[in-house]
Amino acid sequence: MDYPSGGFTPGIAARLRLADGTRVFVKGVPTDDRTAGMYRAEAAVGAQLPGRIAPVLLWTVEAAGWLILGFEDVAGPNPDLAPGSADVGLVLDTVAELGRVLTPCPAGQAGPFSALAGTLAGHWERLEQNGLNGADGWGLEHAGTLAALDDPAALVKATEGDTLLHCDLRADNMLLSAGRALVIDWAWFTRGAAWVDAAFLLPQLILAGHTAAGAERLLAERMPAWRDAPEDGVTRFAVAITGFWTWQQRTGPGGALGAYRARAAAAGQEWIAHRAGWNSPAAVTL
Repeated sequence: MDYPSGGFTPGIAARLRLADGTRVFVKGVPTDDRTAGMYRAEAAVGAQLPGRIAPVLLWTVEAAGWLILGFEDVAGPNPDLAPGSADVGLVLDTVAELGRVLTPCPAGQAGPFSALAGTLAGHWERLEQNGLNGADGWGLEHAGTLAALDDPAALVKATEGDTLLHCDLRADNMLLSAGRALVIDWAWFTRGAAWVDAAFLLPQLILAGHTAAGAERLLAERMPAWRDAPEDGVTRFAVAITGFWTWQQRTGPGGALGAYRARAAAAGQEWIAHRAGWNSPAAVTL
């Protein structure tokens, strides 16, 4: 038995060798924990995911106050998203395949992305109202434009579609195995436009060292859904998710999660600046 590290949720995570020699990965949480709904969501969608894009869900057990999920064990590492890494191509190929094999959406229980879009958007106005958008100067300089672009209704319209979406693509939500990148932790799944998962990934490429322009170019080269994405919709997504991270970082707890949100917000600012033609906020410290 060994215990993988990482992640932002509580519970157990372990690799087990069973009596017959089979290896499985298990994760679980007490049924009364506030995150139990995320585990149930992942269990609900797991049976709908092809094995070539995600580890196979083997079983789900709820007993003795615990909810436990068992998956095929994938012992590979998380991909390296840095410029020049061979892993980047594997990840982009997988994200492109998500759009192909998960359209139309195979999970009837997947709610529309509109619910999550409404949660992401609208934070730049909140930041302005609470005097939090000028902490770095960049947000204060562009406050009016950011608030105008951060329109929940417009983002909902731009992200409508019938693709099953992961909605949390990061390197630590992927594992490399047999020359492929498999996507794990599907608790936030929704149904929407195929380009949306690529949009979630793009700031992660910036965090790994890519420029915003370079990251967009990589997606355009490998993903038809990204090439077909509405320009205004992508910009609104970049504005919304950056506002969300900025709000969460400035009003939420610190620690590892707060530090991640600060880095993600900085990456989002780089992305917005590229799309809007603004001066880069690279010197900003959040």
